[in-house]
Amino acid sequence: MDEAAGQPLAPKLFTPNEANDLLPQVIPLIKQLQQLSQSILKVNQQLDELAKKLAQGNGFPIQSLKDQMRQLTTHQFQLIEAFESALSQLEGLGAVLKDLSLGLVDFYGMREGQLICLCWKLGEAVVRFWHTPEEGYAGRQPLG
Repeated sequence: MDEAAGQPLAPKLFTPNEANDLLPQVIPLIKQLQQLSQSILKVNQQLDELAKKLAQGNGFPIQSLKDQMRQLTTHQFQLIEAFESALSQLEGLGAVLKDLSLGLVDFYGMREGQLICLCWKLGEAVVRFWHTPEEGYAGRQPLG
């Protein structure tokens, strides 16, 4: 938001070539975000398992479980901070993450005077599709 005017900032606009030029920076960030997301989910599962053990008792050494939980919680915060940092870097490039599992990213552009999304997915060599902001991924059409 533009705090002075109280208006949302206009999105950064790209041509397909400009978006393609960013892919060498975007690709490692998407892969990093995917790995961090998987790590966060794994730590969540480990924390859930520890919480169950703590709740059940059953002779588990409570202090050891608490120590493990503290360590995992600290690690979880570090993973979340790393995720937020990578996402901020991606957004700083002007890319908009749409679906992390697919590696789906949009770059805003213009087509015939209308705002569009240049649509790219991890594994695609270049940006080859576009859609309107309202249609989303399902409305992808080839550039050209």
